[in-house]
Amino acid sequence: MKRRADLIDLFSDVVIGADDPRRLAERTLEVVCSLSNGHSGAVFTCTDSGGVNLFASRGINQAVLDVMPVVWDTRGDSLRQGEIVYVADRANERRLGTLSDDSSGPASFAVVPVFDDEALVALLYVDSEETHFCDGHDLERLGKFSRIIAKAVTDGAAPAPVAAAESWESYLERTPVEDMEREKLLLLLNRNEWNIARVARLMGVTRRTVYLRLQRYGIPRERVPRTRVPRIAPA
Repeated sequence: MKRRADLIDLFSDVVIGADDPRRLAERTLEVVCSLSNGHSGAVFTCTDSGGVNLFASRGINQAVLDVMPVVWDTRGDSLRQGEIVYVADRANERRLGTLSDDSSGPASFAVVPVFDDEALVALLYVDSEETHFCDGHDLERLGKFSRIIAKAVTDGAAPAPVAAAESWESYLERTPVEDMEREKLLLLLNRNEWNIARVARLMGVTRRTVYLRLQRYGIPRERVPRTRVPRIAPA
């Protein structure tokens, strides 16, 4: 466990010099989801008016854009105090109201507050299609990425943010086709444990084509553990 934490610290030191804030946030989300076996992730900036805006994402859908304003409204004080909000079973989380009945949303998720000095500047969101996808160590590891996210959102030069309550269709209209293709490829790779042959079959292309697209989109090949350790729900 100690070595894994050290590797995260090393990764943090390396990427802290990245030039493109949005790409830095997206790359961080890829690593975070891989380490936590997360399904999708996002970075939301906190606005002066008291809301949240989407800054970067990896595999999210409209359900995430719907749930974040509710989390902010109901748990905002806890987040401002530096507490991680972890919903282990969304279907049984009464504070989310009617959103708990939406089967299209995640089964569980975590929201990590990101500070620049003492100011809350962003929220790191990671979810899963499984309940209880995080334990205490996982949440601690998520917190280690805070300074990378803080750098990304405070460096400026980011594209115009999208309001969390805005429609998913509107967000897609703002997203270049190449970015959507890149995200789709990453989603297939992570869902299929980076099995290139399997992903190629699903896409109806050759393995060479997949490798060429990895190179085109600047995606370094990763190896994801094939066996997930079962999570034990807290008593």
